[in-house]
Amino acid sequence: MRQLACVLAVAAAAGGVLAAQQTPTPPAFRSGVDLVRFDLSVTDDSGTPLADVRADDIEILENGKPRPIVLFQRVQEPAGFYTDAALRAVSSEVTSNDAAPRGHLYIFVFDQQHITPGNEQKARAAAATFIRTRVRASDRVAMFGVPGPGPELHFTSDTRRAVAELDKVRGGYETMQSTMLGNVSVDEAYEIMAGNTAITESVQRRLGTELSAASGTSQADQTSPGAIRRSQAQDATAEDPTMALRGIVENARVIVQQQDTISRDFLARLANLLAQFKNVEGRKTMVLFSEGFEDSHISRELQDVAAAAAESYAVVYAMDLNRRTIPLSTSTPTATTPATEAQNRTSPLASLALETDGVFVNDATSQLDTALARIADQSQDYYIAGFVPSDEALAQRGSYRRVTVRIKRPGARVSARTGYAVPSNTTAPDRRYAIDAALAAPFSQQALKVSYTTYTLRSEATGHPRVALSLTADLPLKDATHDRADVVFVVRDTNGGRVVASGSDTMPLPDASKPGEYLGQGTYRVQFDVPPGTYLMRAVVREPGGLLGSADRRLDVRDVAGPSIATSDLVLGSANRKLPVRAQVYTEDGLTGMLEIYGRTVDQLSHVRVAVSLGLESGGETHSFDAALEEPESVPGGAIRRARFSLPLGDVAPGAYVARAHVEDGKDEVATVNRQLEIVKGAAPPAAAAAQPDPRAVAQGPLFAQAKEDWFTAMPVPKAHATKGFDLFARGDFAGAATELEQAFETNQKSGATAFVLGWAWEGAGDPRKAIGAWRAAVVADPSLIPAHLAIADAYLQLSKPELAGQAVRAGLAARPDSVELQAKLEQIEHRR
Repeated sequence: MRQLACVLAVAAAAGGVLAAQQTPTPPAFRSGVDLVRFDLSVTDDSGTPLADVRADDIEILENGKPRPIVLFQRVQEPAGFYTDAALRAVSSEVTSNDAAPRGHLYIFVFDQQHITPGNEQKARAAAATFIRTRVRASDRVAMFGVPGPGPELHFTSDTRRAVAELDKVRGGYETMQSTMLGNVSVDEAYEIMAGNTAITESVQRRLGTELSAASGTSQADQTSPGAIRRSQAQDATAEDPTMALRGIVENARVIVQQQDTISRDFLARLANLLAQFKNVEGRKTMVLFSEGFEDSHISRELQDVAAAAAESYAVVYAMDLNRRTIPLSTSTPTATTPATEAQNRTSPLASLALETDGVFVNDATSQLDTALARIADQSQDYYIAGFVPSDEALAQRGSYRRVTVRIKRPGARVSARTGYAVPSNTTAPDRRYAIDAALAAPFSQQALKVSYTTYTLRSEATGHPRVALSLTADLPLKDATHDRADVVFVVRDTNGGRVVASGSDTMPLPDASKPGEYLGQGTYRVQFDVPPGTYLMRAVVREPGGLLGSADRRLDVRDVAGPSIATSDLVLGSANRKLPVRAQVYTEDGLTGMLEIYGRTVDQLSHVRVAVSLGLESGGETHSFDAALEEPESVPGGAIRRARFSLPLGDVAPGAYVARAHVEDGKDEVATVNRQLEIVKGAAPPAAAAAQPDPRAVAQGPLFAQAKEDWFTAMPVPKAHATKGFDLFARGDFAGAATELEQAFETNQKSGATAFVLGWAWEGAGDPRKAIGAWRAAVVADPSLIPAHLAIADAYLQLSKPELAGQAVRAGLAARPDSVELQAKLEQIEHRR
């Protein structure tokens, strides 16, 4: 039973990593730190995005002091049509979110309490035209009326549904406010409260004129309750001008308080709305339709919106819907002009646009179509710069901090938001929610680079297709409290979206960064069974600080258990003897590879032939040769035959290549399988020694939780020993934990998970022989406990007994022949011998 052991055996002669060149070491980016992310648009004088900007070209200053940049990467807008780029991204042999296309994320917000009834119609029509004509298949649209009722639509690609939501938009702003002394405009009220005596006197004269005119109204009008109260107030003020002035000022104060309350409510709702999108990766274009509002008393609320926009990577494009002429329907002349009123109200809209690196469109009503078209033409090519917040910002979480972003390169221009706020401790990102949001997001996430590939094989246990996933991710370095990142994958049937496979696990954070870079590289491998079919897969990686990366992949799983001859995917050599994401081989080591061929019987595979060709990805001359075929053998569910090949590369120029294996049965072609690789000049560097396992990590794993569950219903005395032992283990007192857990295990030797933890307690206490004994007890209790078999093997290797280590792994393979981990460990042991 050597399926994946044979798959991994090809790695002994090839692959690896290029030797690091001498490069300056950037500041270490460790997981779990507070990180501020800025989206930077960098262009030349003509507005063309620059593609070669480096982190040391950028300077971010807070209070005149530079903030250290610890994350810097480019988000590139793909060339060509979105559908072509999307198909290439999900269908490539190696899936990466680097290559994933993404469209615009539009959020349309209608400030319904600051739009005069009737003014919303042009905005509604322009938005409908924009959605119908400029929103592409790659784009997503969300739409909200604030406050409701009104449109409420989260990101969708359904443009018809988005256009239909526009019918719910309404305008509710009333310029003139009724008071006991007469009608006063909102702008007049603010001018009065600002101490503008000219406006105050003008309003007083107008109200006095209206009072005189009111004396000629009909008897019926004068007897209504409202008219009686107004008449009483007007009579009192008519006799005393001082009282009249006080009444006007008091009424203005009430109007201002009411309007400030409405504005604060809108801004609070807008900040909460933006916060909903902080777990959706990518720049978001928020188109805000409004006539604005006075900003005399709402500076803090404006900063809250700017901070929420910064957290959610939203850029505000504010559309001023004010009319600059007096409507014909207006019966009461005001002391201020429409142009002056618009200027006073649009200041906060311009401020929000400036703070978020957006655009304020003044008098937008006459140019809505043009203004929206300019937004659609904005490039999606930008940089992500992550920097460490200042000590002051960390001490005053939630406060808005202003920064200046500069570029040192001559002739270049940088555009970015003007400030940030560190989220409060009470609003730390929820791990499960963030991952779920990433799985449901319209586009892949690009804060962390994620690359992966899959290998389709046949499970020896079931005879059905087995998919091996090999994934790498660029991750921040581990620190004293964070050493693992979350990794989640979901596989859905393309016909109906049914989930056919999923997994949730963790992967180790790297110890060191890649040469000349801020991040290190983490690896993850897993296998799962799925029936033959076509699927769409999404893998998500999240580091403890909250940064996410995800990538989508189309997964075509062949039927390897049918009546016809079938093949596995092609596996090429790798220096670490693991299934590589992208194979890398060296000219001095040569190329090795392996392919499995499946059939119903041994006789069915007796006449197969495998021809291999190696050629540049760009085309040209190829090297062709036949693979060596092993004898076919019977396995559960059918038969298998392995083809191996080895090719010297001394005369092959380095570069990007494709290896192709053509499988024939007599004169009939069975299949052609490909695998990309990179050929590098020289010899592979020696593999780095494996890091020693840390017993403390066991306390964070599923077996530790399982061991605790095994004692929930136990008798009081052994349960007390077990509970104390687990508590001591979690605190790092391994000797004490071993003593307690051993007493508990003696009363119930059926808990393999407890024996596994006991073994690590002895290992942590410095007694490897007792650790091996406990792990052997674990596999006796549960022979399928792969981590225990691996622990025994590693312990024997530490004691320089590879023969015993091999025996331990083979014993595990007898119980779990389909285990990738055990197969890889056996290959490692045999290679060392």
